[in-house]
Amino acid sequence: MVKVGTFNVLNLARPGEPYYPDEKPYSAAEYEEKAAWIAGQLGRMDADVVGFQEVFSEDALRDVCARSEEFGEGTVVAPGADGDSGPRLGLASRLPLDGPVTTVADFPAGLDVAVDGIALPVGTFSRPVLRARVVLDPQAGTTATVFVAHLKSKRPIRDPQAPEHDPREEALGKARALIRRAAEAAALRFLVLDEVVGTAQPTIVLGDLNDAARAVTTDVITGDSPSRFWPGDPDVRRAYWDRLLYSAHELTARRTGRDVSYTHIFNGHYENLDHVLVSQEFYERNPQRIGEVQLLRYFNDHLVDSQLSDDRRDRIVSDHAQLVAEIRLR
Repeated sequence: MVKVGTFNVLNLARPGEPYYPDEKPYSAAEYEEKAAWIAGQLGRMDADVVGFQEVFSEDALRDVCARSEEFGEGTVVAPGADGDSGPRLGLASRLPLDGPVTTVADFPAGLDVAVDGIALPVGTFSRPVLRARVVLDPQAGTTATVFVAHLKSKRPIRDPQAPEHDPREEALGKARALIRRAAEAAALRFLVLDEVVGTAQPTIVLGDLNDAARAVTTDVITGDSPSRFWPGDPDVRRAYWDRLLYSAHELTARRTGRDVSYTHIFNGHYENLDHVLVSQEFYERNPQRIGEVQLLRYFNDHLVDSQLSDDRRDRIVSDHAQLVAEIRLR
């Protein structure tokens, strides 16, 4: 059994070190409380591999992982998380890695092609994507490519010169955010395709994708399955299956026949914004699979619905749930 998880840690920074201009740095007491909470969650998750979002300090990530005692002999990295470069992505793995952990900031070639005069007006990830090759089974030499991602949120990208509560600017700001998230989704899809097409390379995407499993931007990352009514060349159909990703959320919800899951609450809306996506090598209906997703666990007891409770969320705990997918290897 291999367990992979995703964890948005909500602005993990060292005490006294600023992370956003309009946010006060953590006091020593606040940092101790936050580090203890994250370490406790990591212990509950008990995951072999965890992808992190909103890491401002690699030292802080190493500290909380050490406190958890989950990755004592493993690898903990957050490339570029030096306090000056904004939020970055991190990875903790108690499984061995095959090669260095790398980051991708620039979009792959081919994303700037205009059709009908329309092209994606974005060329970089707002948070560089992290890529690693994890050894799932040392005896068999089985590896999986793991991407850790954090796509643009739904928070509007506002014109700072516009009036603060201008409803037209709000509409434009949400559209700008969607355009950036869609562009980042397409760029991540290109990275995934480089791994999965014609290679039989197991691939996993861990991250806060800031949209639901059936949202268009998430669909861009996973790809579309071929219609069962398509006539014609079976090789074309196989090519489609080869490049799909599958949502662990959808796989497990389908099996249980119900869905009461959520990873984020905003203004009374319960959403699944955090995801574990897997390639066909982990799809239960693939006869050539090397494993299958057995269970997806949600750690969301700390989330507060502000429409139903007078409790106020602080910055100690995360505003997202943590996810752990359990994958049984064959």
